[in-house]
Formats: sequence, structure tokens, C-alpha cells
Amino acid sequence: MKTILELNTGLFPDAQTVTAALRQMEPAHRVESIDLRRRGMEDEAWDRAIAAILSSDLTITI
Repeated sequence: MKTILELNTGLFPDAQTVTAALRQMEPAHRVESIDLRRRGMEDEAWDRAIAAILSSDLTITI
């Protein structure tokens, strides 16, 4: 089982399609999602995002 990380930046125009495809992969893989669009993210939230990137097998930025 791979860990797949979805980073939502709000910059990818067809993000809904990618997100839907990732949801279909959930039975076979662990899919995590982090929303980076939030304003005023604290340092702790950024630290968690970096830790998730480093520990994932695949990171998809949308």
C-alpha cells in the first residue's frame, strides 16, 4: 500500500477530476489531502505539510 499525498494549491484547473480519481484509489492506497489554499497558515501547519510530503510515496499537486 502506497501513501499518496494530494496538495491542493488551487492552481490546477481540473482539480476535481484528479481528486475523484484519487478517491477511487483509496481502497488500494492510503490517500491524504492537504489544503494549502488557506490564508494565514501557521508554522505548525506548514511543518505538518512538509512532514507529509517527506513521508509520502507520491505527491500530487493540484
